[in-house]
Amino acid sequence: MSDQVEGGLEILKGVPIPNRAERRAYPFRELEVDECFIVECDDMKHESSVRSSATRWNCNDEGRRYIVRRMPDTEQTVGVWRIS
Repeated sequence: MSDQVEGGLEILKGVPIPNRAERRAYPFRELEVDECFIVECDDMKHESSVRSSATRWNCNDEGRRYIVRRMPDTEQTVGVWRIS
């Protein structure tokens, strides 16, 4: 059952909520201390996404810490290191 509302959108009833997808785009969990992975970023938004992911992993309860640095002489390549 649905109702039309302002802006042409519909309000739906009885639609089940899908399960949240597990997104594991980057191998943070697999990194050991002093290991890294390299990401070729399409744009600054992609680089921000990598940095944001590292920040979220830094906030976990496992004590792991990561840093992100742009690779020398590149404009779109970043490395992510596990430092602890």
